[in-house]
Amino acid sequence: MKTNEELKFYDFEVFKALVEIEIERIKRYGKSKHFSIAFLYFPSITKLLQENKPKDIDIFFKLRENIRSVDVLSPVDDDFVFLFFPETDKNQVVKAIERIKKSVKIELVEGIASYPEDGKTSRELFDYMVKIMNDKLLPIIEI
Repeated sequence: MKTNEELKFYDFEVFKALVEIEIERIKRYGKSKHFSIAFLYFPSITKLLQENKPKDIDIFFKLRENIRSVDVLSPVDDDFVFLFFPETDKNQVVKAIERIKKSVKIELVEGIASYPEDGKTSRELFDYMVKIMNDKLLPIIEI
């Protein structure tokens, strides 16, 4: 059985550090010019887990199967994950998420932020991601 490190499953603090390191690497070496981060939220996964549907329990392993070995997963909860895609633009991440949707076959909400168009610092990228999460995940209440 593979370890979390072999599967590229890291906690969120490591995920944030990887984003900062990648920005510094691009600035210093200029080899690549972009990377992307994304979130996936599975609103119905908790219910599926409670119903004990085994095919849906290994969601993070299904995600791992549908992204490259260099991409990083950072599970935050049973229903939420961040992904780091080095040297990958937004269009390429959209394609990866489409593959994931076909594989997992359960409802998901996604958001993507790409360097440098959505932010030139880790703070700007994460602020942009929070804006997407607020727009997509928080209910809008009209008074």
